[in-house]
Amino acid sequence: MSGESFTDIQGLLDDLDFPADKDQIVEHATGRGADRDSPAVKALRAMPVATYRNMSEIRSSVDLPPDETPD
Repeated sequence: MSGESFTDIQGLLDDLDFPADKDQIVEHATGRGADRDSPAVKALRAMPVATYRNMSEIRSSVDLPPDETPD
């Protein structure tokens, strides 16, 4: 996810209602003004198809750079 941090994704999804499936998450991010070709939206689109219950599950599914990998 070069050029973006998970903090950027969190900002796009801060008012997302859970549970949400992958398509709902991507649509929410683009509805908040993110470009469909932005690194954040590309990272969200690359997540596995699933229903996510919270931001932690999204974070676990987004490809993060090594310096942002959760401990």
